[in-house]
Amino acid sequence: MLVRELLTREVAVVREGSALDAAVRILAERGVSALPVVDAAGHVVGILSEADVLRLYLSADPRAHLRTTVGQELAEAPWPALVSDVMTPDPVTAQEGTDASDVAQLLADTGWKSVPVVDDHGVLVGMVSRSDVIRALSTNDAQIWLHVVRDFADLERTRWSASVVRGVITVRGVEAGREARLAAAIAATAPGARGVVIEDAVAGAPLERAADA
Repeated sequence: MLVRELLTREVAVVREGSALDAAVRILAERGVSALPVVDAAGHVVGILSEADVLRLYLSADPRAHLRTTVGQELAEAPWPALVSDVMTPDPVTAQEGTDASDVAQLLADTGWKSVPVVDDHGVLVGMVSRSDVIRALSTNDAQIWLHVVRDFADLERTRWSASVVRGVITVRGVEAGREARLAAAIAATAPGARGVVIEDAVAGAPLERAADA
């Protein structure tokens, strides 16, 4: 499965010179974990995440920090004014053709909640998040099967058949070699696919096994 099959294309963005207060409101109102920061041409130059905002110095409640020293004042760091003051510059990005499993591994390893997706020129095309991956993995076997058989029908591969068990697609009726590779590539694009097995129609043994999607 590729990132293009998972990503959310309509996403809110901010500019480096945007007011930080306004950006924080967007995070809260939209219920998103991060906002890509783009330049005038749409290139991703940074990302503003919930973690970036939480790392800011928040004014302490004086009731929890009372001091007996007369005249002592609580020092407060000024609240940054612009997104550029807080954002993480040059974030890690993915492309539409990136393997979704690689992005899932990245999100799992880093604890990030989302990653910007860009084209070959670094222009934002969307975001892929942990929830996008989870939604794909939650696709039931019947939906996966329907997607695969429709794709086979579109290619007029009437001899090919498929079955799906717990997200793993087994394809039958294909010839070894180029045809088997084609069938594996098509089946692997089904949302929710966790693996593809191309089975020998005669022996019932796997001809090819695609990597988990």
